[in-house]
Amino acid sequence: MKRKIDSLVALVGAVLCVCACLVGCERKAAVSPEPPAPAMTNAPKKVAARADDAAYQAQLKDHIAAQRSVNVAREKILARMEQLRERARKALPEGATDEQVKAELEGNPRKYPAWGELVAALAKNQEELENKKASAQAAIRHRILREAAEQTSAKK
Repeated sequence: MKRKIDSLVALVGAVLCVCACLVGCERKAAVSPEPPAPAMTNAPKKVAARADDAAYQAQLKDHIAAQRSVNVAREKILARMEQLRERARKALPEGATDEQVKAELEGNPRKYPAWGELVAALAKNQEELENKKASAQAAIRHRILREAAEQTSAKK
């Protein structure tokens, strides 16, 4: 008799576990409440991420274009400098080091008049590139600080 009761309890327990799994695993239908009516229709659109902000993207593209134009000019300067290096290397004996080539270029301004101009142009270009980067970083930093200030004022 005790065996029958134990097996009956085990059977009932197994059935209850199966029923609990079937009922508990059922996905409940998502209740979608009606969207709240907008309080102000003329309010500016709230942007959750900078990647979705058109003004931010436009500003970013402008900074990239400005830096790209400076880099294009830099590449042209470096190409001309490389041509002059090759010309100076041919004038020196076989196996000349880079230091000897540089000394040849800087030591003969009459033979290589463009070298000084290219060095100055490269320095000016590098300064311009650093200024563009600094201006882009400052603009982004200003924007982040402004957003942070708006968020803290909105919380109050």
